[in-house]
Amino acid sequence: MKTKRKRIRNPAETRARLLQATIELVSEKGAAALSLKEAAHRANLSRAVAYLHFEDRDQLLNEAKAFISEGLQAGVERFERGAPLQERILYNTKLILNHPEASKLMITAAMAGTDLDREHPLHKLLMGLLKELRDSGNARKDVDLEILTYILFGAIASTVMLGAQRTGDNVDRLAERFANEWTRVLEGGIFRKAPGAAAPRMTKRRRE
Repeated sequence: MKTKRKRIRNPAETRARLLQATIELVSEKGAAALSLKEAAHRANLSRAVAYLHFEDRDQLLNEAKAFISEGLQAGVERFERGAPLQERILYNTKLILNHPEASKLMITAAMAGTDLDREHPLHKLLMGLLKELRDSGNARKDVDLEILTYILFGAIASTVMLGAQRTGDNVDRLAERFANEWTRVLEGGIFRKAPGAAAPRMTKRRRE
């Protein structure tokens, strides 16, 4: 008797289940071991249903990696222009800490040089934020936007490492600590000094 194809009642939910299953599998076995069949099994779906949503494992993997960067972009867009920097950082830090495996996928691909070109959602997001900061008049005019974009990407990677080392900690509290400290770093290292503020003293190197 021919098996009936499983009916998809909620395509968006089914797709999300497949992506979540992908993230879990890659975390456990690595990207090389991923297959649509395995992802479908983990999501409690038939392989035929999986192929209705994704052409192959590469598309499935790429969309799983894009999950976190798209979420970061959406998080920024929810704030009005000029919203406090600390609020933006806190929101996105929570997003990363709550989706550590998706974040690892994105960061691993970027560090391998296969992602994070100028058209990547995350690259465009960070560059856009920095341009907004510069145009606001609060940042130094000589900020190197391209280099600083990669420095900020390193901050995202550090968030993932922090979450991995502090498994079991309260995510909201950990995100708040990270956002507070990173905001202080940005304001102290990027923003212009207030009028009349003393310039930082340079430490002279001793002759050896």
